[in-house]
Amino acid sequence: MLLIGQRVVTLIPALFKSPSILLCDFVTLYIHILNVLCCNCPFFLVTMVEQFVGKWKMTSSDNFDEYMKAVGAGFASRQMANLAKPSLTIALDDQGFISMKAVTTFKTLEIKFKLDEEFDETTADDRKVKTIMSLADGKLIQTQTWEGKTTIIEREIQDSKMIAKCTMDDVVAIRTYEKDA
Repeated sequence: MLLIGQRVVTLIPALFKSPSILLCDFVTLYIHILNVLCCNCPFFLVTMVEQFVGKWKMTSSDNFDEYMKAVGAGFASRQMANLAKPSLTIALDDQGFISMKAVTTFKTLEIKFKLDEEFDETTADDRKVKTIMSLADGKLIQTQTWEGKTTIIEREIQDSKMIAKCTMDDVVAIRTYEKDA
């Protein structure tokens, strides 16, 4: 039996006795089991979120104007967004709240949330959205819904960089951030 938080899972003993399962396969399986089962375990969530914690500066932005058009941002908002080079600070408090603060020369926005709990958000282009933040496969996923529309922003760490993939319908923008010292 494997006890994680308050969840108990009985694992098939033969699976772990098989000579065909190598150590790396066992580790991969164990990590997968943790990903599937521990999504509400505070220690696990803290460990997964910690990779995002810190101050990040944007270093590149590809196709963002098209993404902003797709979400319905007006010309003036798109022009400001395309000129902005935001710094993003992600923090985790001892109550389990995560905060994300985006600072540009034009505007400062901050959201504070718990994973998997819906909250109201006003975006940089002044959309009033319902947002849910979640963790899946090492990605911090932000799902925004408004007026029957949905956009998803997936953040993940790759080679010490944070990659934000912004998707609206078939339009995808990629924004890359590096840790700020």
